[in-house]
Amino acid sequence: MKKFVALLVIGFSFALHSQAAVINVLPSNNAVNIGDNVALNVNISGLNGGNNPALGVYDINLNFDSTLFAVKSIQFGDSIKGNQLDVNGFGSLQSSDAGHGWLNLFELSFDAAEDLHNFQASEFTLFSVIFTSLEQGAGLFTLDANSTGDAYGNNLLIDSINNGSINISAVSVPEPAGLVLVGLGLLALGARRIKSTI
Repeated sequence: MKKFVALLVIGFSFALHSQAAVINVLPSNNAVNIGDNVALNVNISGLNGGNNPALGVYDINLNFDSTLFAVKSIQFGDSIKGNQLDVNGFGSLQSSDAGHGWLNLFELSFDAAEDLHNFQASEFTLFSVIFTSLEQGAGLFTLDANSTGDAYGNNLLIDSINNGSINISAVSVPEPAGLVLVGLGLLALGARRIKSTI
């Protein structure tokens, strides 16, 4: 009997794990200079394979240091695979809201559950945010999944969220003293060359 219960618990935990999705925060570049633009992609994986569900809705907060980064633009969907919450091209309900150091992004698919199961990829980009770097420092980007739902609107378990970071460096500008020395050296070489020709 104990073996049967243990096997049942293990099987149940595998069934739960197979239904879990993972969200990753993926910067296009982990190191930038002040003033550079950098894309931050929020990807989901572990969907629509085997018994796993498709994604039908999400409500996510993206948190960042607003002293280091400013939001430039937001794009819903995957730049290569297309918007996977709009597999039929009917559109989806999208909204974004912003505050001091956070962005809220919401999307609801208008596609039928059957179409999401048949055509949605198992891994794709939910949305991308372009940031402009403002100051030198190390910026951490974290996510809060307020809610995620499957194609039927039922709760979709997120197994883990992997946050991202970007380091901002100051732009290296030659010091004036160094430029003066280089200029004097060039003048000395020029004068020496003129003397040798006379």
